[in-house]
This record gives sequence, C-alpha cells and structure tokens, in this order.
Amino acid sequence: MAKMTAGQAVVESLIAQGVDTVFGIISIHTLHLYDALKVAVESGRIRFVGARHEHALTFMADGYSRVTGKPGVMLTSSGPGAADSIGAMGESYHSSVPLLQITTEIESEFIGQGRGVTHEAKEQLKMFESVTGWRSLTPSMNEVPNQIADAFDHLRSDHPRPAVLEIPTDYLAMESDFEIIPSRAPSHPPLNAIALREAAELLKGASKPLLLAGGGVSGSDANAELAELAELLDIPVAVADGGKGAIPDDHPLALGTALGQRIWGDNPVQDYVGTCDVVLVVGSSLPYRTTTGVQMALPENLIQVDIDPGMFGRNYPIKVGLAGDAKHVLRQLIIAVGDAMPNPARRYEAVALRRKTREGLEFQMPNELRLWEGIRDAIGRDAVVMCDSTVSASAGMRCLPVFEPRSVHGPHGWVSIGYSFAASLGAKVGVPDRQVLCVTGDGGFQYNLQELGSAVQHGIAPIVLVFNDNAWGVLKGYQHTRMDDRYFATDLSNPDFKTLAAAYGIDYAHVRGTDELTSTLKRIGKPSKITLVEASVPDGTANFT
Repeated sequence: MAKMTAGQAVVESLIAQGVDTVFGIISIHTLHLYDALKVAVESGRIRFVGARHEHALTFMADGYSRVTGKPGVMLTSSGPGAADSIGAMGESYHSSVPLLQITTEIESEFIGQGRGVTHEAKEQLKMFESVTGWRSLTPSMNEVPNQIADAFDHLRSDHPRPAVLEIPTDYLAMESDFEIIPSRAPSHPPLNAIALREAAELLKGASKPLLLAGGGVSGSDANAELAELAELLDIPVAVADGGKGAIPDDHPLALGTALGQRIWGDNPVQDYVGTCDVVLVVGSSLPYRTTTGVQMALPENLIQVDIDPGMFGRNYPIKVGLAGDAKHVLRQLIIAVGDAMPNPARRYEAVALRRKTREGLEFQMPNELRLWEGIRDAIGRDAVVMCDSTVSASAGMRCLPVFEPRSVHGPHGWVSIGYSFAASLGAKVGVPDRQVLCVTGDGGFQYNLQELGSAVQHGIAPIVLVFNDNAWGVLKGYQHTRMDDRYFATDLSNPDFKTLAAAYGIDYAHVRGTDELTSTLKRIGKPSKITLVEASVPDGTANFT
C-alpha cells in the first residue's frame, strides 16, 4: 500500500491497467484529479489529450480504441460535462467499442438531496443506463482502485461496450493508503463442446458455405484465425456492416462487403449470401438495418459466434450459437474441422463473384468507384480511414479496398452524424506513425469543428477531407427520391473553410475533381500538422469527376 490522494490513485490505477493515453476536459470538480495527472504526464508515464466538448471527446476516445484495440479512457465531470457525452457514448455502445468514462459526482454528502449544488444532476448514473454495459458510483474513497480494476475486467471480458465510473469530487483530494490493482487477464467461459462439434460438422458437410465477418473479428484480433479457417475449407468470406478489414480485400477468398440496397445499391454479394447452405457469422449481431431490413436472406443452417449470447437470434433464427471471444472460438473450430477436405472450386467462385461485383459498381456508381480507388492509391495500403454518416462515405463502404485490420471505421452502430473528425483525432493519437484520413461532409464536420484547436494544440495531424455540398446531402437525396423534390431544412449556409483553416493556422487545399483530389492527397502524404481538404461537390459525389 502507498499513501496518496484518491486523485493520484485514479491515475496510478489507470497506468497499472496499461493505459497510455487519456482524453479529457478539466472542470472545477476534477482539479485534484488533474493535479495528479499533471505529475504523471510530465514524467512521461501517460499522455493527456484535451478536447473542447465532451461529444467530441467521446468520439476521440472511441477512435483511439478502434484503431489500437485498447479501451479508450476519458475524463469528464459532474452534470453537464457527463451529460454532453451521452450522444457519442450511444455510438460506442451500439458499435461495441470499449470505453471507460471516469466522471465525478457532486460532493458525497449532497448526493441525492436535490439542494442545487454546482453541477448537480438528478440521479446522474441513470443517465448512462442506455449507453453503458457497466456503471458504478464509487461507494467509498478507498474503493477507487478496485472499481477501476472491475471496470477493466468488464471491458476485457464481456461484450465490449462503454463503462462509466463516478467518483464524488470530494474524494479526489482525500488521502489514504491505497493498494493499486494490477491488470488481470480476461476470463472466458469454456465453449459448449456439443455446439462446437455441431458447428464443425455443418461446415464440413456444407456444399456452399460462407463466413460472414463483423467488427468483432478485428475487435478480438481474430483476423488470422478467420483467414486460416477460410483457407482450411476454402470458404468464401464476406464482411458485414462494421466488418471491413476482417480479411484483406485482395485475399483469394474475400468477397467484399455484403452491404446492399438503400444507399449501397444492388450488391451481388448480398444476393449470394442467400444462396449459401451454411453461414457462419462471426462477431456481428446482424442488425436489422443492414440485414432483414434490406431483405438479406440467411439459411436455416446459421451458426453465430459472439461474445454476447444475447446477440443470438435477434433477427434470424440460428441453428448453433457459440458464445465466446471470436479468436478463441475460431481457434477451436479450426481444430474441430482439421480433417476436412478443401474445395478449390470455391476460390474460382469467389473470383467470379468479385468480378461481377466490380461490374455492378462500374455500372451503378462509376464516379464513386473511381474516387475511392483513387483515394486508396493516394494514401497507401495501411492508412486509416475514419468515415462519417455521409453520402461519400456510404459509397466508400462499397468501393474502398481495405487490406489491414482496424483501418476503416465509421458510425455503423447508431449511425451518428459528426463522428469521423473527432474520431480521426483519437485514431491519429493511437497510431501516430500511420496516415489517418477523415472523410466527412460539411454538415457532419461542423458538429465538432472546434476540435481543430485541439488538433493544433496537441500536434495531432490527420488529413480532414470535407465533401461540401452545402447541404445535409443524404437527407436532401431522400427528399428528391421519396418526397418528390419537396426540399426543406436540408440546405446549409457554411463558413469559408479556407478562412476557417487560416484562423487555426492549418494547411488547406481546395479540389473540384477526383484527379485533383488524388494528386493533392499524394502531395500531402503524411502531414506534420492537421490539413483540411475541401472537395466541392455541388451535384453530389456521384457527379464528382
């Protein structure tokens, strides 16, 4: 045990859990926590990245987590600070991103009394119920290390979702003898041996099997196991929403994304899924929006692997459910089907389907295909791309080739607007040696454009590509197709982005076509400071030539 303040115990506990970066906004209620953090930062034991608003702060921690595989850690404060994070926390919850928010409560003697103390909230912890998988109000000052260790146990062993720990502000200045809890290995329950054997037999006996990979594959670093199982039996692999990067798009068995209909257009891969006799879904909850909601068919012999058995059978009945970490389950499946015979003919089928898919894209969205393949060529194989809920990014989910795990992300869970810019800052903090490209629209960018200041202050250097159509482009498109051109509330009056960039002292470029964009991205390369690229798309990216 060592004598320290509870604020120091928070910092030491985070370091003991392997945390190398925290994101935060200081408050009157967190002064003693930041005083302890200052010492650790100045000694090089941890990094601090500040933000201007808690909505952006949460997305920064989310982006950091997605590219590194580590829980994102953020510090907020009582009442309005905690409340301002809720919308972004919802995206992390529904996209299965592990975050830990440490926030304060008012002084312990006033909690629950409604006396109008500064930043008092009515039952603050209840605000987080719908956007967290774990939450706790620290019951006593000496419990701080145990509470942080419990939060990390949840983040590493359960369904990866946000956790919130509240600490009464008066605790942070109090001294006591604290025992700092070291990081504990995640616990995973044993697999159901009968279900494992049944799944293996279904895969071995299938005439037309398919692996459908979601974000849980990269989330548990199971990419190598996914490819090994596919190669063992020559099973083609498609990726579900949020699953891009689960397998390289140039792998012989990779089919690309199964996203189709709505904003993604007709997709032969989506149709192919419905013709398979056995489908193994790994790390995807099969959300209605991108499966049953777009009439995706799945066979009766459906096997689902997920760390959370509560995800089984939500939109499709399943034949076999394997509850567990994707990496562990796939490794056991590889052993269980080890004596199976491969079927090389399926590789030819995969080649034919990829060709058909490309032909479809060339017909349906030729400019978008050229745009995204140009972007890929300009930024390189291992660049990280953070996408927003915008027209251009939706096309990118179909058209952008992806080769590395954890390299393409978007708000696929809750479909939040305004995600990508702040998330790209967190991503760049997490992988500083890699190029990071933010793809956003003019409306989404303005959700958090104040974080240009945070990027400059902390030396965070992504490329921010803003497709500017002076509108809420997705919704204006729907007003065209669904509302007989009755446009209302979708036009935007935007700032002069060149002047905005100059105000923050950052580099700026303006492009009007694909060739100009790709040459600009090649010229920028891996910038030393944040760079804003505005792409004018008055007629939408479909006409961006």
